[in-house]
Amino acid sequence: MEISKESLSKYLEKPIPVAVAELCNRKFDFVIPSYQRGYRWTKKEVVRLIIDLLSYNKAKDGNFYCLQPLVVRHIQVGDHHYWRVIDGQQRLTSIFLLLHYLSYNNGGYSLEYERDNVLSRVLTDTQNFDPDETCEVYHLSNALNAIDSFFKNISDSENQKKLLLKNILENCSFILYVMRDNDIKDQDILDDMEHDLFNNLNSGKISLTESELIKALLLHNIGEEKLVKEIKQVSIAEELDNMERVLREDDMWYFLAGDRHKPSSCIDYLYKVWHLATYEQIPNDIDYPIFSKLEDDITSDIIMLEKWKEIKKCFYTITGWYSDPLLYNLIGYLEGRKIPRNQREGYPPYHEELIAKLYRYSSLKEGGNKLPTKQELLKYIKGLCRDSIPGNYLELRFDTDKNAVFNLLLLLNVAMMINHKSQNKTGKDEKSSGKGNNTSIGRFPFHVFHSLNWNVEHISPQNHKDKSKLYNSLCELKQEYDNKLPKEVEALFNKLDTNKDNLESLNSDPEFIALSKELIADKQDVMLLRNLTLLTEHDNKGIGNKFYFDKRNKLNEYQSQGSFIPASTLNVFSKWHTVNPDGYILWGTKDQEAYLLAIKNTISDFIKYCDHVTE
Repeated sequence: MEISKESLSKYLEKPIPVAVAELCNRKFDFVIPSYQRGYRWTKKEVVRLIIDLLSYNKAKDGNFYCLQPLVVRHIQVGDHHYWRVIDGQQRLTSIFLLLHYLSYNNGGYSLEYERDNVLSRVLTDTQNFDPDETCEVYHLSNALNAIDSFFKNISDSENQKKLLLKNILENCSFILYVMRDNDIKDQDILDDMEHDLFNNLNSGKISLTESELIKALLLHNIGEEKLVKEIKQVSIAEELDNMERVLREDDMWYFLAGDRHKPSSCIDYLYKVWHLATYEQIPNDIDYPIFSKLEDDITSDIIMLEKWKEIKKCFYTITGWYSDPLLYNLIGYLEGRKIPRNQREGYPPYHEELIAKLYRYSSLKEGGNKLPTKQELLKYIKGLCRDSIPGNYLELRFDTDKNAVFNLLLLLNVAMMINHKSQNKTGKDEKSSGKGNNTSIGRFPFHVFHSLNWNVEHISPQNHKDKSKLYNSLCELKQEYDNKLPKEVEALFNKLDTNKDNLESLNSDPEFIALSKELIADKQDVMLLRNLTLLTEHDNKGIGNKFYFDKRNKLNEYQSQGSFIPASTLNVFSKWHTVNPDGYILWGTKDQEAYLLAIKNTISDFIKYCDHVTE
């Protein structure tokens, strides 16, 4: 039976389970490309596959035995279809060898190496080849010997052979995944795409969209009469597509995954969370571990539906957290942290491990059999936030742990959205008076924040070791400002300009030393928390090591052009915390102390909020 247009369209559209019998009946013609390393299975893997296939029980093991993904590229020459094997050749070849041994090869699919007709020679010319001729020949001949030896050493071998053939043809399926050609006709480009896919799969750069394998597994295991099955398949497929759409939204993704790059399939993240919450770890020594676990567990239609309900419950729980502004801010902060240099015991985990920890707690309260209330879940999350704050947070320094500084500054901005705000939503038509504790909690824009690269910025510039560089930068600044510098900066410039032929003489000039100390932070002070804030990479590079007043002017310009500047950074450059500021030329001691006090008050209030138990 040739491959019809309808069948071909089905194979090319999306990954689907395809039975071995279908590959045989439709005369699939597989080619193993020359860049593949060839067959490498040993006796152990071959015998294990035979035992698994013989012990397969549809009632206990599910609707089909999955032979894992088979990734191919489709090529049509006239009316003939070739399928180039990109991934999955070990199992495909093993099944091919078994079918040959069981005398089904004349009615089976075809398989051959592109570079050499080695399979044909091994299978047909058994007398005239050397088993040690090549690595492929060696492993292929060993596999055939392993099959023959297995059946020679068991009782009732003929019936076992019949059972094996029956199970292979009737109950075994590959998940067929055809490389998308994106309507490209140029064969050189398609060859490059094939090589790239192979390299990425085998270097671990692509985890072959485990979500698509899971989707195929769920949809295939609905054992109902045809009409009911089709309705349920459509329903589950639509729900899965909707989950992917929701998880792909920037607001949702960056809330859930921090600054992680958005992958091609976001629902894989959900599967990881569900698996970690259920089994606590994901094995890293097997391919497609979540898919494999589901495949092992789904032994009936009922169990499949139970697993599907578990996955849906996980999804809707997470979207519920996202919809709550308070939980959104707290979880978003925990997800947005960077890894500090020193993580003490009990430090909260990150990404899917964190979400899984929260879901595990919310699904069944640890130490009991009663689900936690929303207040108990909130208390649990607040405890994790509290555990993320170092005890000596006011002593953090850029040069000892800039990631810890980043985390604290992120928290500073998030805490400003929460502290002293009302957790109670006003009615649909009601408005707050605007008093602090009557104002509803806002939502920190994680979707904007994590779409940008961030730097920890030194507010007051670092001291120039080379006075000639300082002089040159002041000359440029003077020109930029049309010779109209603030008087303090002008005085510093005049000192340098007067002594430009002997700049080292300024080392003992009291007036120069006082001016420098006033305008430029020394090596130690520049690293302190009171001199640090958050800026995007673009804005940070734009303002460079400029004086405070010049940075302030540049940031004002950047903000007018649409730059996202966090609230705490705006407070720094507007001197919001300083009572009666002494101008906006320099970041003085008075400003630094006011800023540090504001950090202390904000974080201290947040800690008190986390420690407060709400009944």
